Amino acid sequence: MVHLQRSGNYMLETTEDNILNGKIRLFQPKNGYRVAVDPIILASLVALRPCHKVLDVGCGSGAISLILKLKEKAAEITAIDMDDEMCQICQRNGQANFLDLEIITTEVGSFSDPLKNRFFDVVVTNPPFFSAQSFRPSNAKRFANFETLDLLHWISYCLRKLKNNGVFYIIHCATRIGDILEVLNKIGSVEIMPLFPKEGMEAKRVIIKCKKNHKSGAKILPGLCMHRADGCYSADLSDILKGNFLPSLQQETAI
Repeated sequence: MVHLQRSGNYMLETTEDNILNGKIRLFQPKNGYRVAVDPIILASLVALRPCHKVLDVGCGSGAISLILKLKEKAAEITAIDMDDEMCQICQRNGQANFLDLEIITTEVGSFSDPLKNRFFDVVVTNPPFFSAQSFRPSNAKRFANFETLDLLHWISYCLRKLKNNGVFYIIHCATRIGDILEVLNKIGSVEIMPLFPKEGMEAKRVIIKCKKNHKSGAKILPGLCMHRADGCYSADLSDILKGNFLPSLQQETAI
């Protein structure tokens, strides 16, 4: 179903969709960035407690924040994005699902950071994958897919928002793992989960978890195979997309 949402002086077309087998209603732009499986997988792996304060950096329409709040309603979820249109949609999604989110429009690393004196138990991010050099002004996915801040500065901001012993989660292209570890290995313990398109194929995505100020060797966890040989979703990914999150993936590990 297509809806119209006012954004400034024009109407933004949105669609109403469902994720987690209907557990969450999701309004999102009809054109431009639309939620795929990445944020759902990432959110499924985040371990939360009722007392946790959580920051979602680059929230978009709010899929990660909504899933985390659904998983642990007592947790405090703050979501930030530089795109005011997406923040408005995120706000609408929170209301539509009766999930209380704090949503702030701000640029990551801004000098006027409204979160300057606030710190979080968990920081989670699904950042833009493509460098600014690939930016195309006409591309409707501009803020979601193209870096407005280089990856290392984006990660550094996330880490500054973490409390001591807080946990950081990121999903990104496997080709950027070296850049990501360059920062995280200086900060704390690291665990890496590869996401394989199919059995026997190289990982295209990785989810990396880092516990701040906790020192131990890096670990590579058993990966998630996303598709069967016939192209259908694997049993594990199907469970995740239905909201039946896998305890073995959510559990607090050594870090």
